Amino acid sequence: MEKIVDISKYQDKVNYKAFATEADLAILRVQDGSTTKDMVYQTHAAGCEQNKVPYGVYAFTRFISVEDAKVEARDFYSRATAGGRKPLFFVADVEVKTMGDMRAGTDAFITELRRLGAKKVGIYVAHHLYSTFNLDYSIADFVWIPRYANDGVSVIKPNYPCDLHQYTDKGKIAGITG
Repeated sequence: MEKIVDISKYQDKVNYKAFATEADLAILRVQDGSTTKDMVYQTHAAGCEQNKVPYGVYAFTRFISVEDAKVEARDFYSRATAGGRKPLFFVADVEVKTMGDMRAGTDAFITELRRLGAKKVGIYVAHHLYSTFNLDYSIADFVWIPRYANDGVSVIKPNYPCDLHQYTDKGKIAGITG
């Protein structure tokens, strides 16, 4: 794969036909915690489907307890699959310490997604929190880590094992301005 693109409400105007000429895979945000739906998710998913861009989905997690993690996972799965959508994979985006035991919350989130029928589940974890959160990476099918250089061009490899390295937040691709 050459270009994998993370898009959300912040990329609210996409020319999907142009986007499809360069994007090998899209990863679409579905929600920010349970209370904030990404209002552009359905549009992005439809645009990807109509233009044959495979996609997975992620939820920025905000759970404050194991039970809350399960609720967030249920909301995520329901929103991601609404309207018959079939994302290739689901990702728990763990970037903020929202409870004392982030491992327990993340485990509950992933376990609930699998119970609901998610076949492939990954963890996105902030590079600087990889060790601190002490997550059980073995329960995930893949690990996605962001690590950017200040110039947005140079590549700084993560200090931790991962399957997907997000190396810039300044990338450019056809169909998206900005």
